[in-house]
Parts: sequence; C-alpha cells; structure tokens
Amino acid sequence: MKKILIIQNKFIGDVLASSVIANNLKKIYPNSEIHFFCYKQALDVLKGNPNIDRVISFDDVELKKFKVLKQYASLIRKENYDILIDPYAKLQSRYITWRSGAKQRVSYNKPIFRHLYTDLINQADTTQMGYCKALEDRLKLLKPFCEDLTQLDFSFKLFLSEEEKEEGKQLMQDAGLDLSRPSFMLGILGSSPVKSWSLERMAQLIEFIQEHYNVNILFNYIPKQQESVDLILKNLKSKDKIYPHLIGKSVREYLKIMSNCDAYIGNEGGGINMAKALDKKTFSIYSPHKFPEIWGCMENKVEHSSVHLRQLRPDLYIKPDLKLYEEKAATYYDLLTEDFVIEKLSEFLSQNFPQFQSQQVVPSQHQNISALVITKNEEENILAYLSEVDKFADEIIVVDSFSTDRTVELAKRNSKVKVYQRKFDNFSSQRNFALEKAQYDWVTFYDADERLPQALIAEILHTVRTEKEISSFYNYRKFYVQNNRLKYSGWQNDKAIRLFRKSCCRYKDEFLVHEILECDKKPGKLKTKLDHYSYKSFDNYKEKLFFYSQLRAQELYEKRVKPNFFHFYIKPGFRFFHHYVLRFGFLDGLVGFKMSKLLADYVHKRYVYLDELWENQ
Repeated sequence: MKKILIIQNKFIGDVLASSVIANNLKKIYPNSEIHFFCYKQALDVLKGNPNIDRVISFDDVELKKFKVLKQYASLIRKENYDILIDPYAKLQSRYITWRSGAKQRVSYNKPIFRHLYTDLINQADTTQMGYCKALEDRLKLLKPFCEDLTQLDFSFKLFLSEEEKEEGKQLMQDAGLDLSRPSFMLGILGSSPVKSWSLERMAQLIEFIQEHYNVNILFNYIPKQQESVDLILKNLKSKDKIYPHLIGKSVREYLKIMSNCDAYIGNEGGGINMAKALDKKTFSIYSPHKFPEIWGCMENKVEHSSVHLRQLRPDLYIKPDLKLYEEKAATYYDLLTEDFVIEKLSEFLSQNFPQFQSQQVVPSQHQNISALVITKNEEENILAYLSEVDKFADEIIVVDSFSTDRTVELAKRNSKVKVYQRKFDNFSSQRNFALEKAQYDWVTFYDADERLPQALIAEILHTVRTEKEISSFYNYRKFYVQNNRLKYSGWQNDKAIRLFRKSCCRYKDEFLVHEILECDKKPGKLKTKLDHYSYKSFDNYKEKLFFYSQLRAQELYEKRVKPNFFHFYIKPGFRFFHHYVLRFGFLDGLVGFKMSKLLADYVHKRYVYLDELWENQ
C-alpha cells in the first residue's frame, strides 16, 4: 500500500483544484492512503471526499513562523510517505519536501530547488488538452504514475451528504425563500479589491436580474465585508426577493445552502469553483489580470460562461502586462462596463433559465438613439456600418446623394433604416437635413467608413444612459490608408464629435467642407478610439481631397478671399512641412511622405479652384 501526501498551501480555489490529484490517484492506486496538507480555512471543501483519508491542517499565519513550520515538517517526516506531490511549489512546501524523506517527490521544473524532487514536470504556457491550465498543470504531476493523462478525470467535486443538502434547504426555507423559483448566489465581492468588479455596477447587475427574472437572490460574502454589502443594498431600488443575511456560519454551512441554489453569478474565484464542484451553473466576471484559459475550468459558454475585459478591449491585450493590470485593477475594471457584462449575462440566463424570465421581455440595451449617416456610393462600407450601429440604435437615418451603386438597395435590407435621397450641396447642409429627420435626441453621426469596436458600442450605451450634463462627445480615431495605420503625419490626435444631443447642437451653415458642429457646452470625450478606413488607395484619397478643395474654394469665394502668391506657394509648402516634420510624418515612412504631399496638393488645388471662380465671375 502506497502512502501519499499532497501539499497545497493556498486557499479554497487552489485546494479544490488540487483535490483532483487525490481523486485520480485513488483510481490509479485504489489501496493507497492519501493525505492532504492545507489551510484550516479550506478544510470544509475536502470534508466528505472519499479519496482523501486524512487532512493535515494548519493556520496560515502560524505557518509563517519557522518554529511552527519545522514542527509540521517533523510530523510529516514521521509519516514515512512513499510519494509527496507538491503543486504549491513555494518556499514553505519546499522546506517540508526537503525534510519529508519521501521516496518519490514530484513538483514543477523550476530553477534553484530542482534537486529537492525526484520527478520534475514542465509547465506549458497554454492549455494542451482542452481544459483550463489550472487543472492541466496539476494533473501533469501524475505523469510518473499514468502514461495517458487524457484518461484522467479533470472535474473537481465537492461531497455533501443528502442530510447536509436537506439542512441547507431547511435554512433557506427558514429564511423565507420561495423554493418553487430558482435561487441565484451572487459573488458580489472577490477575495481582494483587485479581484472585485465595481460595487455600483454590481448593484445594476442585480437590478437587471430582479427586473427580468423571478428568482431568489443570495449573497456570498464574509462578515468583514458587511460594509460593502450595505453599500450595494443602498444602491438598489428594491430589495424584493433578496436575502443578504443568509450566508452560512461556516464554509460547510455555506456549501449546504449553495447545494440548493441553481446558479452562481459574480466575481471569479473560490465561490465560482465551489459552485462548479456542486454541478451548478456559473457566470464568472474575471478580473483584468486573470484569464478563463487559466481558471475557466469546465467553461462551455452555456452552463458555465464568463466575461472578461479582453472580450471588450482586445487592443489592451495585444502585449499583456499582468503586473500593470493588477496594479491598476480599478482603472481597467472601469473599462468593463455594466452594459457589456449585462449583455453577456442576459445571454447566459436566457439559455439556462428561460422559463423563469418575467413576462416582460428583457429589453435590448438600446437607449433611444438615432444613428445618422450621409452616403454617396458606399456599397463597400454600408453593410459593415449598419451591422455595428444596429447594436445600439433604435433608428438609422441614411441621407443618400443619389448613389449610382447598390448603397440604397443594401441599406433598405435593415428594417430600422429610413432612406432619404437629397442632392448634395455641402456637408453641413446634408448633416443638418439628417438631424431634422432624427426621431430621438441622442444621435450618432459616424461615417460609413468608420468602424466601431464592441468597446465603443458599450461606451456609447453607457454614456447615453448615464450622462446628464455633457451634450456632445469627441471620438478619437485611428486613421488607415490601404489598411495601413498612420500613427503620425498629423493623425495622432485626430478626433471628431460623433455622439451628441441634436437639441443642443447644429452644424454651422457657413462651412461647406470640414463641417463644424456647434454645441451649447464644451464636449466630453469617449475613451475608445474608432477605426477610420478612410481611403482604399492614394488615388481614391486624392480624388476626395480635390473634391473637398472645390467646396473649400467655394466657401472662400463667398467670403470674398482672393488668392495670391502666399496662397499658391507658401501655404502648400508649410502644409507639407507641418505634416511631414512638425507632426512626425517621416516616422510613417513612404506612406507619411505621400500623405504629407497629398495634403499640400490639396491646399494648392483649393486656391487654383478659387482663382478659377474669380476668373469666371
């Protein structure tokens, strides 16, 4: 008979994950005696596990004292273990391993302490077997005992007796819960501030559930977090069907209650893992520095789903900086808007609990927004534009300048679209005409060639729903030519007002091109940049610039400006110098040079056309 020790010094989620090692070892060695070394706080998640014969527990504060650590090491040495498995692999467990005298010692292949172990296992950077990395890494420690790891059981389990489950049910009934409807456990707080989504936004999530689902709501928290719980309750409009004081006097009592719940929703952590181990549906809100591929065990986007800032802002994770995400967790959490989280939660709930949805249909996240666009031969862009604004707009106004391609035909496929055809005179006039046709006060005025990331759509919805003072918002833009982004050449700070209240803003009639929106207050700014795929080629860009130069010439003519040597030569030369040198266009390489030259040509053409207007008067 083999005698085996598993060391896992961390808290509940880690202990639960490492219990999978014991579950599989018992299958490999049915007659083995398996012991588990862990914090006292985690004892209750191992209780009743038939694969663990003994738990050696300790106080985490006391174990930091060398005298206490030495005592435990001596105790373990006396047990004469055949196998010691160390998934914790930190200084405390390494000292115990060194003193243990175990014949076979297994851990990860890390520098400095390799000589302490007989079997070293390499950790991969990513998952390799289709499970989460947290479980794969632990079960790789069984390689010395099992040739085919795919035959192992990757699910973790909690073991409660039927009597314990009945006790939990009785606690819920005594607290006044109606058990004919589902019960949702809400993980309103993580184990630390860097693992906790905003309390104010959590309150809005709770209100969404209250409004649209006929369920009981319980909170998972510990007594020292009561102040935060009170803050959430204070932010709720109604406390109907919420039972915040039913939390259990111990982890085990909490598990008895959780075993009678139907889902766990909230911050990712030990609570989520315990719910999964009880075979309950889960919806996890990940902290910015934790990832589903690491801890998203059993996630399948149906019974177990999650939301992460990376889904909303993939641009932030091109070169991940986990230390930065953790140090500035509040800043990054702030980018994970409640609109986006609630949208994902709504999908999860409608898939798993459709029969308990209130008779009132769950509304879209729309906030009475009109999306406006002016078009002329935009068949290559119009469908992409419509697919994006359709996610937030309640109506879409297309003012078309008699396109000769399929723009109008394609636009009319969307049931929200209203098409108005109007002869083009100038941009300001076209845009003001569109404003007159808009039904709602909040409008967006994106160009058909501007692409809106999901994060921007969520930010628009959040802004319209919450903003009371500011009436207009700038959008910063990333500028592309031939799908190549220009980072300099004057486009570093390119911006335009794209979201505003039409009751507070109007385009100034005297500007025929590069229209100016005049608003009653100073604009705010949206955090998320849009992608501006303005021109397919330099010839296309040149064509548009020369069209703009004609409009600008007409504008100057109406102001009675007469061109001279300064306009023909000095201004174009300075425009090139401004974009290529002062605005670092040379850093964009050949593209920056071409762009700077085209902009200089645009200025020159403007005054050529203006001169022609004076000659033909």
